[in-house]
Amino acid sequence: MDFNPKQHLDIGNYIKYLDEILNKCDKGIEYCKICPNEFVCSELEKDDYGLPGSTISDVLTAIQYALNKIPGYLNPDKRKALRDHIKNYINESPFHERRIWEDSILDILLDDKLANPVYKPKSKMGEVRTLLTYHSRINFSTCLKCLFLEEVTAFQDTTTILPEDVFLCSVMVVNQFAQSKRIDNICLPPTSHIKYRIEEDIMKIVAGCDMQNAGLSAALCYYSLLTNLPIPGNIAITGGLDVQGRIIPSNFLDGKIEVVLRELHFIEEILVAKDSSLSIAIPNKIKITEVGNFEQALDVVRNRNTLAKGEKP
Repeated sequence: MDFNPKQHLDIGNYIKYLDEILNKCDKGIEYCKICPNEFVCSELEKDDYGLPGSTISDVLTAIQYALNKIPGYLNPDKRKALRDHIKNYINESPFHERRIWEDSILDILLDDKLANPVYKPKSKMGEVRTLLTYHSRINFSTCLKCLFLEEVTAFQDTTTILPEDVFLCSVMVVNQFAQSKRIDNICLPPTSHIKYRIEEDIMKIVAGCDMQNAGLSAALCYYSLLTNLPIPGNIAITGGLDVQGRIIPSNFLDGKIEVVLRELHFIEEILVAKDSSLSIAIPNKIKITEVGNFEQALDVVRNRNTLAKGEKP
């Protein structure tokens, strides 16, 4: 399957999509031959951006949609760059629409979520943001969620349910860990039907990803549900898991971290395998935490929850 710009919307690379559509417009706009009072960008017609047309109004509608989908805080420099860039095209829109676009698009960049540096997604049970790579080319993030079902048929929408065998190793490692530690606060028996789903219907793209790179994420999600342990929303996780519970380094780690730096400014910590190789600069606001096995990763999650409550770890 060929990857097109529109699919950046599907996988959550909203900033990437915005940058691509704006850079395409920068190559030139012209008067529409059909509607002389409207500008169009013929360059957009060469690729699939998911637009109904190539008018400035079409472009601004797509920009507004993408901005609304950004999951959290954007740093001031990026917000200003986007605001200045987008405003150029608002000024090219039909005169009667300009105030509408200014009151909608530009205000989005100043709302509490995108402009608040203390914004952090809420901690969740059985859900974490994981980092994947499509066909060794496109890196992205998605929320992986673990579900317990009493009946296999209880969940009707199966479009985002991953095949049962994808995370069998992760489930086995957690069950063995719980037994070895004699954990007695298990909420649901491990024999329940365990399903994993992703936040959007992107199964065609996921089919081109090595889901083993999400093995650690899957294990933590499962353990989170078993013990009612919330996973902080400002943590991203990548890395596989072997049958001994050791973390396997994730492929294309540089690209995955670049996704966090570009798209997920609210992420403060990334869990990766011990001795992972990195060749990109990491800003001070991002903490890269190396873990060697499942128990070490679990300790990190527990400590972050303790710190969030203001307690001593």
